[in-house]
Amino acid sequence: MINKMKKQIVFVEPYSTVMIYKLAMLLRKKGYETVLIQILGNKGVSKEFHNIAFDKIIYFNVNFFKMNFKNFKYIFLSITKNVKTIIKAVVESLRLKPYAVLVRASPNWPSAISRILTKRAAFIYFPYDIRSQSYDTLERAKKAGVPKFEIKSERFCFEHADGIMHKGDPNELKFLENRMLGKNIKLPHNQLSFFPYCAGEFIIPINKNKLSKKDGGIHIVFVNSMGAVGPGGETSVFDNFVPFVKAGIHIHLYSIPNSGSNEQVRKFFTEDSAFTRDYKELITSKFFHYHDPVEPNMLSKEISKYDFGMWTSPEKREGNIEPDMATGNRLASYLEAGIPLISNSSYKFVNKLGHDYGIAVSYNLEDKEQMKNIKKIISKLDMKKIEKNIINARKDFLMEKNVNRFEEFMEKVSKNKKRR
Repeated sequence: MINKMKKQIVFVEPYSTVMIYKLAMLLRKKGYETVLIQILGNKGVSKEFHNIAFDKIIYFNVNFFKMNFKNFKYIFLSITKNVKTIIKAVVESLRLKPYAVLVRASPNWPSAISRILTKRAAFIYFPYDIRSQSYDTLERAKKAGVPKFEIKSERFCFEHADGIMHKGDPNELKFLENRMLGKNIKLPHNQLSFFPYCAGEFIIPINKNKLSKKDGGIHIVFVNSMGAVGPGGETSVFDNFVPFVKAGIHIHLYSIPNSGSNEQVRKFFTEDSAFTRDYKELITSKFFHYHDPVEPNMLSKEISKYDFGMWTSPEKREGNIEPDMATGNRLASYLEAGIPLISNSSYKFVNKLGHDYGIAVSYNLEDKEQMKNIKKIISKLDMKKIEKNIINARKDFLMEKNVNRFEEFMEKVSKNKKRR
């Protein structure tokens, strides 16, 4: 039953993210009623974990398929199989009386549908991944397999949202024009630059008992989420691992499934596939370690034993400016764990943040001399100084310090909507 004394905030996500969890958790503590609507089935993170941040969770439990005509049969069968769950979720969603609705993309078509259905509440569009950063022309996007309705949905959401929240470079929305979405994009005036911040309760003291103290090696961790297509859909990540493993540096991988299950992700690394054949030397190396994912609130403790957190480079694609602009929640995860960043130089904004705070070292895969000596370069770093810098960076990157900015933004968006 809805508490009429509270303002209800509804978060709509294809799959749940830790960034939204942290924001919702603090808003709930401030007296708001928080509701999560999750589109895809996700077995990677427990319901018990999400119950901390949300008063109510509505699951559609739709299986993930790329939206195209080829998969239409599978999409139809999936919906038919889960029709009772979907109908129940639709009914529950329509009964909500939100003060504000925040919808995270991509994909963008669920966001567009949510916008059409949201009449009275303030609608905040949050493009966690901005597709138009990846493609400079409509033709390139189509050639890469991005459906036309998905492209139109992104533009629709940008132009019809009451407010936009974005997590990358504060100036990134200025670079939408004359790319995949075309010209004369009319953005709402209400915009909020909001990074994936640290949760105070996830932050732990700097770990002084590193694995490297026990074995004398260097241990780097990489945390990511993985979809139904598996590691074969993002082989550039593993291309980044190869020179480090060849240099005798340990790479530890934690992949949280954003659809499907932990078992499915584990299977990706053991089954016979094009990926396991192409990367056999890497995944069978004694310096490569795949780990089962842990609950997000336990992640910082788990990865604090490593020396660095890695940020890899994306697949090379002409016209792709996403690396210049993007950030992600793994930066917060590494800060919460108290470990510095080792990042590919192609991610310009992430590197700028890391170097401004003195918590990052960059690498360039094309710099053969640097990669040849990467172990020596890492060994010479002043880790005591870096650890002090991490403690200082945490202060600015606290979600608790920034949640009021979101609250003020939401109130402003709501008031402006009522005036229209």
